[in-house]
Amino acid sequence: MATTHTAAVTRRVLPKDRMRRYLDALLARPGATARTAYLAPWSAPPPLADVSPTLAGAEGLDRVTAAIATSDVGAALFWDGRLLRAVLPPLPLAVETQSEGIDATPLLTLLDTEPVIAACLVRLGRYGIGVYRGERLLASKTDRRFVKGRHKKGGSSSNRFRRIREGQMHELYKEVCEELQARLAPYERDVEHFFLGGEAHTLAGFREWCPWAERFASVARKRVLDVREPGHDALVALPKTLWESVVYEVAPPV
Repeated sequence: MATTHTAAVTRRVLPKDRMRRYLDALLARPGATARTAYLAPWSAPPPLADVSPTLAGAEGLDRVTAAIATSDVGAALFWDGRLLRAVLPPLPLAVETQSEGIDATPLLTLLDTEPVIAACLVRLGRYGIGVYRGERLLASKTDRRFVKGRHKKGGSSSNRFRRIREGQMHELYKEVCEELQARLAPYERDVEHFFLGGEAHTLAGFREWCPWAERFASVARKRVLDVREPGHDALVALPKTLWESVVYEVAPPV
């Protein structure tokens, strides 16, 4: 019976400070066959065996290659002779290179930048809007607006309840859109990255009711922020999430 050669893949999410330490540790012990590759956003990833020959013919890599291929921030690939590391940074990389050895400079440079980032968090009953310079909160707005929960019974009462609920949702979307314009207007030309966060269904409705937000489509990030309570405390803590990197570690088959 043929032996299946499957690579072992682990996924980690690292905030900015841990990502820096991770890269410092990688730079401290590069292997003799170390290689680095940087991929621009939406790049078709090269065969991972081009970076790590020990992965040639290995199975189990689809998860990593799919994450890279659908990334709107690009990826950094590091092979240190033992593990292949694929890093999806928090914000887009501006380089596309391949080189011998471990080159963490583009990634470390990205982590040191202080771009203007806008975030709009919407959940039924509450919203939060924040503008940041790097990790510093420049402007914010949070508020609550009551929206009825779902009605499980049928009949005319259910239809009336649905109409009331839809009206409340539309009022929420209108208020968030107006506040988004008020908070982002002074920074409109400076915003380099725009994030949405909250529930998928609620965000879909908000996009329909707030065409003004489309002016940030060119800088909108694909990642949806998972924030359950978009209050002021969440906005203050949000930079930790905004600056998270996803790291895939791939161990070649034994």
